[in-house]
Order: sequence, then structure tokens, then C-alpha cells
Amino acid sequence: MWLVCIAAFALIIGPAHLAAQEPSTVAGTVSDAAGQPLAGADAFLLQTLEGSLTDQAGGFSFNTRATGPATVVVQKPGYLEVRLAVDLPLDGPLAIAMHFVPIVLQPITVEAGAFRLGNLPDVTLDDLEVVRTPGAAADPFRAIQTFPGLQSVGEGAGLFVRGGDISETRVLLDGATVISPFRLDTDRTISFGRFDPFQLRGIHFSAGGFGAEYGDALSAIADLRSVDRPTSSELGVTAAIGGVSGGLQIDLSESVGFRATATHSDTDLLMRLNGRRDEFDAVPRSSDLSGGGEWAYRDGGSLKVFALVQTDGVGVRIRDPSYSGVYRSDARADLFAVSGLDHVRAVAFEWGLATSGSRKDEDFGAFRLDRDDRSIQARARMEVPVRPGVAVAAGAEMEHRDADLAGSVPVASHDNAPNAATTVFSSRQSGVRLGGFGEFELQPSNALRVLIGLRTDRSTFTGRATVDPRLSATWRLTEQLTLAGAWGVFHQVPDPLLFEPTLGDSSLPAMSAHHWIGGATWNDGIRLVRVEAYAKRYAALAARTRTGSARGGGTGTARGFDVFVKEELGFLGLDGRIAYSFIRSERTDPDSGRLAPSPFDATHTLNLVLNRGVGNWLDAGVAYRAATGVPFTPVRDAAFDPDRGLWEPVYGTPLSERLPRYARIDLSASVLQSYWSDNTTVFFVSIMNSLDRSNVREYRYSRDYSERIPLETPFPRSIYFGVTTTLPF
Repeated sequence: MWLVCIAAFALIIGPAHLAAQEPSTVAGTVSDAAGQPLAGADAFLLQTLEGSLTDQAGGFSFNTRATGPATVVVQKPGYLEVRLAVDLPLDGPLAIAMHFVPIVLQPITVEAGAFRLGNLPDVTLDDLEVVRTPGAAADPFRAIQTFPGLQSVGEGAGLFVRGGDISETRVLLDGATVISPFRLDTDRTISFGRFDPFQLRGIHFSAGGFGAEYGDALSAIADLRSVDRPTSSELGVTAAIGGVSGGLQIDLSESVGFRATATHSDTDLLMRLNGRRDEFDAVPRSSDLSGGGEWAYRDGGSLKVFALVQTDGVGVRIRDPSYSGVYRSDARADLFAVSGLDHVRAVAFEWGLATSGSRKDEDFGAFRLDRDDRSIQARARMEVPVRPGVAVAAGAEMEHRDADLAGSVPVASHDNAPNAATTVFSSRQSGVRLGGFGEFELQPSNALRVLIGLRTDRSTFTGRATVDPRLSATWRLTEQLTLAGAWGVFHQVPDPLLFEPTLGDSSLPAMSAHHWIGGATWNDGIRLVRVEAYAKRYAALAARTRTGSARGGGTGTARGFDVFVKEELGFLGLDGRIAYSFIRSERTDPDSGRLAPSPFDATHTLNLVLNRGVGNWLDAGVAYRAATGVPFTPVRDAAFDPDRGLWEPVYGTPLSERLPRYARIDLSASVLQSYWSDNTTVFFVSIMNSLDRSNVREYRYSRDYSERIPLETPFPRSIYFGVTTTLPF
């Protein structure tokens, strides 16, 4: 925008100011890094916009009446822009070399297993679509769940990807690992993501086969990028049945701006309205303060800061066969990240420093866990074009992880009474992970792209180094049809709790997975169709048993395919997307040591989202979600323990039964109004599980285990509504 203003100013005052000056000639040649002439490059003066295109010999020439300091700009698609400070009139012709844009392959934007969400290339879901997705509750992670490759496991915001556990998806913000990306993240309540969609510029989500840049993740990567500096100043206020929030953004100058948001949520009124207040001793509540800023100190160079502090808590009434009481959870999370990017001629640099922390206190009867995690991180990355069609990227990262762990777990998993025998533990686990990678990107033509990478990591938790080769390729057969494939080896360090000396195993190695992915994408500008098949093989998996002890050496496999269709139905005024996933997955059951269906094996998952806009003021949407029930291990018998006066369950074949089929229909609508100049006011309402279907999330048992009682979804029919408005200044 500021370039337009400068140009307009120059065009208005230029003729009068320059009328008395004699014209001079600006001339020169433009070539690539190898010295070959570049035709069709646009060379012009920034101050006056006078210029010309280069000819076949790379030459340009134009006249100007400007004198004194000026800037010559040369632009050509596929090459980095060149800006040269000069004094007019020139003493002679200029010689300008342009360099190929590093690691940017505009003709091909498809990657195996990857979707780019937000204001990034290959957009499939932006921030407004996150808000408009019925049932997503304006949560980016819940919106991601409507994409293929994710299994429907419960009602939370967790990302269970292609047979993997939620812990196998690494979440990053501006390149920094987020230790605790979910709030109310417990197995007794429903989790939500920690990030407002309007805090994000985009999300790069990969369901597998990701490049060597990303390490310490077995299944998936969700790489979030915070918004850039604001271009206007305004105050935003939101009031809803579940809480209030306010946001401030200030555009300080053409290069500096910042944003801040404060939110407080208290669901008491929401729970009372929807008839759920009696389920809680303390209803879910949370508060957060977040903000960030950006300084674009020169063209191509910027410094960005993002910070977040959140707290949440809940008290849920639980009835177990051995004990009925209140499960309590209080948690706090924080993140502070500084990142920057710059370039020196054709070499691009990116770096980051961050700290991420999480504290959670949980207790229920004999169970207690107080956990305090802290991660300190540093990373650096650079990209270098070797020649047209060939580029190299390399980088390194360091993460120091501390985990203070204290608590107690029942010796017998079925006995949660406060006076039950427990195993008490208290320790501090500390370790450092060092990682590095290198990638070669080859593009011999605009139809073919090959990425070859190698990554290595070493963690003091495991005491061993891992080496991960990775390969991906994309081949555009026609303008609409693209084939993609990927293969790679991936490692992840187990959770620090699994190394704890009392219940853990200090000899655990890094867990590993092999990925194979192949697929095709059709995109004609109106309809996007994507089909992918995949296979994964796991080794050295580590998990906790029912009694909380660590067990390593697990294996597993996952095979399946995904289908994704996104289309605008112009004749109906609708735009929609549909995602279907099929999977067969199994892994070692930690309690029995036997290979069994994965706890995340929702064989069929279907998501359908439709939106319709009416003019510029009304938007309505409907979402349908259905999935096969996930496996669970049944109780087949029980024996009475006279010493404790309770029944001891006898478990059946591991994960041999499934929960009933899951299904839900969500509705949403929003009305847009403007009540004064530059004001935007939105009234919104949503109905989750609008048909009030009783989905079963798990089973609990009677005291003697003779009766199995379904524990229904925490989302019966629920109504949520509110209003948000902006106050520009």
C-alpha cells in the first residue's frame, strides 16, 4: 500500500518539480546468476515509476528528468527482486544480476499428506472458514479435524492422525514447539485448542511424509504461523454466553504494529441453559492473555514476537465402581517466541528463540499428578539457490526439556478410593535434544519437483542418535492433475514421564515410524478432489499401562486411504467440502503385550460441511460428522476382594469390542451488520448436536461389574450464541 502512495505522490508533484530538468538516460543489462541475459524483466525508478522491459539481450533503457538519489527496481517472476540505490544522472550503464527464488516452486503446490490452511499458498481453509465451520467452536484444531486422515476419537480437539496417538502430532507456533496446545486437556473432560483463529496467518498441516525440516514427530505436523503486523488500528469486543473477550490492534507505522487479546470464559450459564450444570462441581473455566508484534525493519527483513499465558480449571463428578467423587484439574500454559527472517542477496535466513511451559495439577481419589514442564528452544534455517531448478536448505535446532513430576497412582488400577494403596513418585527429568537437517530440492521442469532430505537427532533422554532419510516427489501430468508421493523414516522421543525412575524405564529408545504415501489431486479451479493411500510401520513404541508404569518395545501398523472433495456449487449458492477416511491400524497393547487393534482405529470417518451465504449479511452452515466407534477392552468377569471390600475386574481380549457408531449434526448462522463507519458487527448462534443424539464415549460399570452403563457424550444438544463488534480508531 505504501508503494502505491509513494507512486501517486510522485505522479502528482513530479511534472511540476521536474519540468526544468533536462532528461537523462537510465540504461543497463540484467542477467541471471550464471551471466545469461534475462528478457522481459521490468526495470523502473521507484520514485517516478518510469521504466522499461529488458530485451532479448537483457538490455533496458529509458529517459527520466529525475536527479539526485533514486532507487532502480528490477522485477521478474521466479527471481528475487533487486533494488539498487543510484545517483542521477548515471555515469554509465548498470549491470544487474538476478537470483532464482529459493525453495519456491509456484507451478506445483501439492504435497503428499499436506494441507496449507490460512493465508498461505494452496489455501483450503482460512480463518473465516474456521469460524464458519459448524461444530468447530471457532477452534482451528477442530476445523482441521474435518480434513481427511484424522480419526474421530471422542469429542475433544486432539489430532489423532492415521492411526497415531494425539502425542504423535507435533504442534508448532512460528517454528517453536508448543508443549501444551490444548486447554482442559484431560481424559475426563473435553479439550479445546489454545489459539484464536484470528491470531493465525495460516497453518501448514501434514498428515505424514513431511520433510526433514521437522523432527521429533511420529505421525503429523501442525505448523501454525502468527498473523503479521496489522494495517489498521481498532478495538474488538466479543460477548457470548460462555465468556467475554477484547482485542486491540495498533498500526504504529508502515513497519511496526502489534496485537493483544484478553479472554475470560466461564461456562456456568452455558451449562445451566443446556441442562448440564449438575455434571460439574466446578464448571470449565479459563482465562488467557496473548499478544504479538512485528517490526519490518527493511524489505525482506522482519522481527516478530508472540506471547501467550492461559489458565484453565474444571471439577467433574465421576462415578467409578470403587469410588465416586470429583476429578479436579487446574492448569497453566505459557509461550514466548521471538522469530526473524532476512536475506542476503539470494540466501534466505530464518531463526527463532522460544520458551514454552505447562503446569497441570490433577487429582481423583487415590490418583494425584502434579506436573511442571518447560522447554527452551533455538533454531536456525537457511535456503540457498544453487542454480535455476536446484536449491538447498539446511538448519539446526536445540531443545532443552525439564519436567518436574510428583504424585501417586493406585497400585490396583480398579481401586481409586482415597485410602487405596498407591505408588508414590517424585522426580525431575531433564534432557537436551539436538537436531539438524539438509534438503535438496530439484525442479528440472515446472511439471516435476523432487525433495531429498536427511535428518539426524540426538537426545540425552535416550542417549542415542537417530538418522532419518526422507524423499518426496510431485509430478504434474496436466494443468489439473497432479501426482504426489512420499517416503520417510521418523523418530520421536517418548514423554519424559516414561523415563521417571519409579514407574518409568530409563533405557527407552526413540520411537520410530516408516511412512509410505501416494496420491493424486485434481484441481480445475472450481472443484478440488484429492485421493491418498498410505502405510505406516511403528517400532519401539512406549506407553503407560493401567497402573501407570512404562512399557516399551511396542510395534504397530496403519494402512488406509483418504478422499477429500471441495467444491463451490454456484447454482445453489453453496460451498462445501467432504472428507472420508478409511483405516486399519493395530499396535501392541501395553497391558497384555499382545498386538491388538489401535485404540484410535475409527475404521470409517466422514465429515461433510456445507455453507451458504445470503447477500453480504447472512451466512448459514451445517456439518455432519460420523465415525465407526473406536475399540475398547471389555470387562468379562469380576472377583470379590474381601480385604478391600470391592470387586476386582477381569478383562477380556484386549481392544476386542467397539463403542457404538458416532454421529452428529451441527448448525450455525451469523448475521453481519455495520452500525457506523468502518464498523463490523457479527451476531452468531450455533446448535451443536442439533438432533440430540446420545453418542457413547465410554462405558462405566456397576460396583460388581455385572452391568455395563454407557457414558453418553458431553455434547447433548447445546446452544451457543453471542455478538462481536469492532471499534476502529
